[in-house]
Amino acid sequence: MTSVDQSTAESEYVHSIYSRLATYQKQDKRSSQTSHRIWPRVRHFVESLPPGCVVVDVGCGEAKYTSPSVFVMGIDACSEVLLSVKQKSKLDLMLGDAVTLPLRDGCVDAILNVSVIHHLSTVTRRRQALKECARCLRVGGQMLLYTWAFEQPNGVFPSQDVLVPWNLHETVINGRLPKVKFHMNSTKEQRIIEASIPVNITSNCEQPTTSSSRWFSTILNKVNTIKEALPSIVSLSPRKEGPATLPAASPQFLPTTKSLISGIRRWSPMLGRRLASLIVPVEEQFAEELSQTILRESVTEAMATLREVTFYRFYHVFRKGELEDLVESTPSLRILSSTFEHGNWCVVAEKVPENYVRI
Repeated sequence: MTSVDQSTAESEYVHSIYSRLATYQKQDKRSSQTSHRIWPRVRHFVESLPPGCVVVDVGCGEAKYTSPSVFVMGIDACSEVLLSVKQKSKLDLMLGDAVTLPLRDGCVDAILNVSVIHHLSTVTRRRQALKECARCLRVGGQMLLYTWAFEQPNGVFPSQDVLVPWNLHETVINGRLPKVKFHMNSTKEQRIIEASIPVNITSNCEQPTTSSSRWFSTILNKVNTIKEALPSIVSLSPRKEGPATLPAASPQFLPTTKSLISGIRRWSPMLGRRLASLIVPVEEQFAEELSQTILRESVTEAMATLREVTFYRFYHVFRKGELEDLVESTPSLRILSSTFEHGNWCVVAEKVPENYVRI
């Protein structure tokens, strides 16, 4: 089993990956068709809140859950994601970490914690995240927790701590990706489970080599290869006033152009200089065309390589009852409901007074 350091699991396989994906999704039209999955129970929770409630979406990502009757503020640790959301939404956004929320005690009516705590690498950090949410909630306020389940309809993950692939290569049908749902006939879900890499979270270990890191190395090598190859293929020199200096192996018709310019310069030196500055020698035309071809092919190859990349994100997938145990370990929270939806565990909890006695 691959070992991953606690900090590496979150910094490299969560924060760094989401930053890269935020940039990637701006350039890839395919991702916009699959990234905005709205979970029905989360949407119902937001829409059922009393009008005027202050709601904080912890780890808001694309800030999908909004309602005209409540005030929603998004918090996320990825600045690239927030910048992307800000360009297309008027939502109030804040840069912050789930385990140290930049909010006062008891200042919000409801909290969304959707697909967040399963990215935290240790149970200590997951408990701290719940304590922070409970601290910011007012007494009587509610929080919805949504995490990925270990037990999936089509099987189980190889481990609770896994590196899960993103952007598996789907077949495009009529220019669009097929719509995928998490049910018994979902082949994509099976592939995700089978392709997941089990990891062992440790306090100190070497960082594993992943497809994402190999991708950047590959692109860098390609760029360096192109840079090294260009000087040996063409020689681009600044254009000078007057007739161009021809290389020894220039095409046969170039002397005719040179003779024409020389004749015009004898008749009108000023017109000859202007004409010489306007006419692009064939070797420069060839060099520019070759450079554009190399650039176009290298960009195409880079994008093709990008298509082949599989990004890996760290998840701690929750077993049945584990999320409830985590909530109950926070004294100020009590569980109102617990359900299983689309391969995820969903718990709604309420903040209770300090003198609350559990039954």
